[in-house]
Amino acid sequence: MRRAQKIWATCLPAFMAFAIFGTTISSNASEMPKASVLDILAVVNEYPVSAYDLNQRLDLIIRSSTLPNTPRARLSLAPRVLKSLINEALQLQEAKRLKIVVSQPEMNRALRLVEKQNRLQPNKIFPFLKSRQIGQTTLLRQIRAALAWQVVVRRRYAHSTIITDEEIDRTLARFKESAKSPRLLAAEIFLPLDNPSQEATVRNTANKIIEEIKAGANFALLARQFSQSESARHGGDLGWIQPGQLDPQIEKVLKTLPIKALSMPIRTAAGYTIVLLRNRRAPPEQKAGNTIVSLRQIILEAPNGARPDELQSQLSLADTIQKSVRGCDDFAAIAKELGIKRSGNIIQVKIKELSKNLRTLVTTIKTGAVSPPLRSPEGVKMIMVCNRSNSGGGGANLPNRNKIRTLLLGRRLEIQARRYLRDLRQTAFLDIRAWR
Repeated sequence: MRRAQKIWATCLPAFMAFAIFGTTISSNASEMPKASVLDILAVVNEYPVSAYDLNQRLDLIIRSSTLPNTPRARLSLAPRVLKSLINEALQLQEAKRLKIVVSQPEMNRALRLVEKQNRLQPNKIFPFLKSRQIGQTTLLRQIRAALAWQVVVRRRYAHSTIITDEEIDRTLARFKESAKSPRLLAAEIFLPLDNPSQEATVRNTANKIIEEIKAGANFALLARQFSQSESARHGGDLGWIQPGQLDPQIEKVLKTLPIKALSMPIRTAAGYTIVLLRNRRAPPEQKAGNTIVSLRQIILEAPNGARPDELQSQLSLADTIQKSVRGCDDFAAIAKELGIKRSGNIIQVKIKELSKNLRTLVTTIKTGAVSPPLRSPEGVKMIMVCNRSNSGGGGANLPNRNKIRTLLLGRRLEIQARRYLRDLRQTAFLDIRAWR
């Protein structure tokens, strides 16, 4: 009969002080006692997590950063690292059950990403680990678990998760509204709060992570170890984000952060998030020359040589039209009502392809407004800009509907992934062992 999961939050910290080091350590201890590689710290559905596994992962974190390799630092990290190792075991076991295999090319691409995040040249990750006396296995297992888990979640939920056109419309509208807002380059570490009783524990964990980053720990490394969002496998990197892309509470904090600053823990409905603002840039400006305009024109007949009174009559009519017309439909209706034959649409064109005089006029008038009368060989001409759109030459670069659908699906799958892992923990045979 499967045993129930032992109480984690209250027992683990005290257990770790004893189980990892064999004895309780003081704040000024100078050397961490070594545990035997045969000591089993946890059993996850018959898979053992040993003291060796834990110490290897601790070495990866500490020796890849400027954190001090002291008993206190290792003791602070150990409970979170053990929990990560248990989660990885559950993820790999579920992938194995579903016969999901991570290919070597996938592993290689992930390793190149890790190298990039650590500013290493290609194929230098293993020499880097060796130089710091870190085994390859702990990193490879972590990467394999992350890649396999992504496939597990998508296989189970992607086809049944529906993103409606209304959701896409609302998201696209938010992107359009924010087109003139600054762009932020940010990264995150997300800690979910599955149970309200864990509020203090999760908040304290977030504060410890902040302390470790300030002490020199690599943000991307800690994000891969402890963050439980889709961005974790990218070292927490969110890329250049637009307003409306993240939780409003997170965006509110990001707007106030100086560049390269780290936030305090941000409480959201799902848990706690730590964000790092890497850079900020001005919103993309619209280059007028690359703007595509849709034009409509009316030409009132007054050819060269027309009598002054005839020309004045047409100019007066043009002035009336300019003051009374609102919008392209109204412009077309007036032309039809007055029987003006020389009216209609001009093909869509880039502003930079117009003549100099017309280019200046089109740039200055508002969309839906009538230009002042222009004297031309054909008569008295009026122009209206019915629509403007960017051709990709420096505008807002709004995502298309497919990209928005992918974004929304990713958010939904993140929530499903956390629930999936929580359910696996609750039904697993999970034995946290004391030191033997």
